[in-house]
Amino acid sequence: MKRASKFLSFFLFPILVYLVHLVAREGLHLYSLYPNVDMPFHYIGGFSIAYTASLILSHLESEKITMPLNRVILLVLLLSLTTTIAVFWEFAEFISDQMLGTQLQPSIANTMQDQFLGILGGGTWALIYFKKAMGSGLISDLSSL
Repeated sequence: MKRASKFLSFFLFPILVYLVHLVAREGLHLYSLYPNVDMPFHYIGGFSIAYTASLILSHLESEKITMPLNRVILLVLLLSLTTTIAVFWEFAEFISDQMLGTQLQPSIANTMQDQFLGILGGGTWALIYFKKAMGSGLISDLSSL
């Protein structure tokens, strides 16, 4: 039980981002007043996804469930996970628009912008995490890569 609650705690940040997004869209109707208000949500969403992935991967390493990852590979993995989730998020919005008649994706340009911002947010966290790892001595010699 303790392990499950620890694992679930990793998801607090993205859940919070999603709940604030729902309040802004459904409760306050900010999306109809300010159509570009979704831009920071996609950026912060991508950031929170990469952050959560880094917590999970670090936990798996510390519990000796996985072997330690080379930090460059970790950087690529964080960006890849964020990109995959951003793409699948947009797939879910498309399916919702098609099956439920929602209007979450007003245009292809908006969809591409949303994906880009999610990936940019994830890339921001991945770079912060990478620099933090380098500063703490976790990455001491990049020539060994």
